[in-house]
Amino acid sequence: MKINWGTGIAITLALFALGMGYGVYKAMNTRHDLVTTDYYQQELAYQHTIDGKRNARELAGTCQLSVEKDKIHLDFPAELKGKRANLALTMYFPTSAARDFEMEQENWTIDMLEIPADQLSAGKWIAKIKLEVADISYYFEPTIVL
Repeated sequence: MKINWGTGIAITLALFALGMGYGVYKAMNTRHDLVTTDYYQQELAYQHTIDGKRNARELAGTCQLSVEKDKIHLDFPAELKGKRANLALTMYFPTSAARDFEMEQENWTIDMLEIPADQLSAGKWIAKIKLEVADISYYFEPTIVL
């Protein structure tokens, strides 16, 4: 069977259309874990985060995550220890949104905070910490790799 140039062009266009259709199908079924569901609302409130980072930089110490046995310890700067605060902690796992979780403490005396290691799997974790101490906000983002 001999194929002329018209048939070759038709076959090429049909294969191209099938390839593009397959590409669109795969793109529509891809998970996008790096994008939060309320991105726009978070961007509108980002000035609060900027102010919290500035206040945190003015402290002498930093917030640190460390691993000890079966617990993850979150240690705060010495200047904040013993003060009363409201804490909002989000443990963010960049590659899978299903592993993220949040913790809150209201009217909490700042000290070392323990995070159960059974909630954390292997990989990089970013702790997004918002502290409200006497009408001053602080924002920390320590990271840890397990």
